[in-house]
Amino acid sequence: MSEEPNGPRFRPMPKNEVDSYANLLLACPADHKIIDEQVTYFTEQRLHALKREHEQWVKDRISATPPAIKIRDPEAGKLVMLQRIDTGKELMSIVAHTLAAHHDNPEPQSIEEADLIGAFFQDTLDYIDIWDDIEPSGRIQAEFAMSTELTRLREAGLLVYAGVKKHIIEGGVKAPEPWPVACILIYRKDDEAIKAQPTDK
Repeated sequence: MSEEPNGPRFRPMPKNEVDSYANLLLACPADHKIIDEQVTYFTEQRLHALKREHEQWVKDRISATPPAIKIRDPEAGKLVMLQRIDTGKELMSIVAHTLAAHHDNPEPQSIEEADLIGAFFQDTLDYIDIWDDIEPSGRIQAEFAMSTELTRLREAGLLVYAGVKKHIIEGGVKAPEPWPVACILIYRKDDEAIKAQPTDK
């Protein structure tokens, strides 16, 4: 705070406190001018808050043990909106830019069914991993390949639903960022959970 009666944010305080660390905030000339010209916005309380935030930012980046990185679900318990998937284009339009995936399926009834389900999930995850590096022609071929797999699943009495869950990654030295997670579920056509949905699409 200023030690001059006419200075910005002046309030009476002992001389030794004026130049103390607690009252010190270093800024470049341009920012110093902005801060002093906008006294009603850059109040004493706001400046102290900005100082604390910056000190924490520096501490996090020079610390030998930065905060642990974790992925958090800010909407834990909230249902995910799932869409019935019939084509590879529909599938990739939903999951292509996700950063992780959750998948589930009914218990396979044969080794052939296990291979069918396993190949579908594996190919989907592989395309998610490389999608941003694929040229347009490659994306079209990938969508066609996934359409073929979806058709085989339907012929086996299995339906695919997909959606995205919005998680957040935080910790480390970076600010929190979105971490979208693909949710890909396979149901049998006669599953009670989807009987209200049309299955002859």
